Amino acid sequence: MDVLVSLVVAVILSYLIGSIPFAYIAGRMVKGVDIRKIGSGNMGAMNVFYTVGFWPGLAVGIADVGKGALAVYVGTLLLQLSSAQPLTVTIIQMVCGLCAMAGHSYPVYFKFKRGGRGAATAGGAVAFLVPMGIPLFIVLFLLLLAITRYPTLCYAVAFLVFPAIAWVQWATPIDTWLNASLPGLAWLQSRAVIPAQHILLIIYSLVLIILPVLFYIPRIKQILSKSGSFQKAAFRKDLEKDKPTGY
Repeated sequence: MDVLVSLVVAVILSYLIGSIPFAYIAGRMVKGVDIRKIGSGNMGAMNVFYTVGFWPGLAVGIADVGKGALAVYVGTLLLQLSSAQPLTVTIIQMVCGLCAMAGHSYPVYFKFKRGGRGAATAGGAVAFLVPMGIPLFIVLFLLLLAITRYPTLCYAVAFLVFPAIAWVQWATPIDTWLNASLPGLAWLQSRAVIPAQHILLIIYSLVLIILPVLFYIPRIKQILSKSGSFQKAAFRKDLEKDKPTGY
């Protein structure tokens, strides 16, 4: 398969995968509501979490992360059929992640109207490319949640682990050590094999994570102005009173 054809097919499939409205589906199936008309109105996991329930919200969050990872994986499979060069593969993988995020934020199934923030889908794409960041993300998220009781902030900050890990994998021989010492965890190695790929991953993970994080800034300011500190930002009080921002 030609590289250009692979790119076009990958872009289309990634966008369609990203457009799958798991939040909307969960709202309809669990409570018979339109998630776009309750809470923050965003079709994201956090809005489902606050307005539909914990488990539906968790399921949607996992599904939205999976969309980003699946989109990049599909693009990778298509490129394997075209024998593309490593740097070309990385660039197209990144494009697939962006397309999935665009699909989540502006789903074709709802006439390109505003969907979710895209943070979970972006995180899934980055997690596929920098898998070593996954366990560290989970640990940091839980640690911050125990301290602040503010899941949206914890989620956003914890994602900064990925560009940090991408830099570590570029600047140190950690992948070589991992492969030699712990072959069972070889899946944690970076997808990059040449320096240019590593540099692109660092930049890409920063951009893809910072973009949705910017949407959380107004919410963070709102919580601080009402509570005075994150410790007082009531996870089960203030956050239930205020409209959540969603993903």
